[in-house]
Amino acid sequence: MIILDESLWADRQAFMNSIMKASALAGKSNRTYLALPKSAASITDARLFHERGIGLFTYDHRNVEEALPARYFEMTAAAVPKTDRAATDQFSNEIRELRAQIDTLERTVQSLSEELMALRRVRSPAESLETAPPARALPPIAVADNLPIYFAGNPWVEVLSRRGGEGARIAR
Repeated sequence: MIILDESLWADRQAFMNSIMKASALAGKSNRTYLALPKSAASITDARLFHERGIGLFTYDHRNVEEALPARYFEMTAAAVPKTDRAATDQFSNEIRELRAQIDTLERTVQSLSEELMALRRVRSPAESLETAPPARALPPIAVADNLPIYFAGNPWVEVLSRRGGEGARIAR
């Protein structure tokens, strides 16, 4: 079946080319049809179709009708499509490889899902908060009283003063 593009309905040359293409299909298929909207089919010459054995389908928004039946043609042996063995084998191999990859992906997803479930069972968020070690209290450090006024009340003075003593404790 050949369907003529809507923009070409009024173009007589394009219309005739479509009829010629349909005629060329005789012997490659048992029946050949051209489908046109009812509005375009009403201005066509049915003799062109009948002489070449081409059928005509007309359609509108509601239905499709066979306006002119196509002549039956015997298919020639050359018209029967032959399958290319190499291409068929190549497609079969590609399908087999894709199936193997899909199987591998499915096994990987299943394995990761099982691993995730095991991790969720072992360590739930509530347990992880309860098992966190308590922060150890650091011994107070005496800060020198003879520091300038802008150091007074600064918490970093105490933090930085502890740093100097850590190295001494590690070396012991």
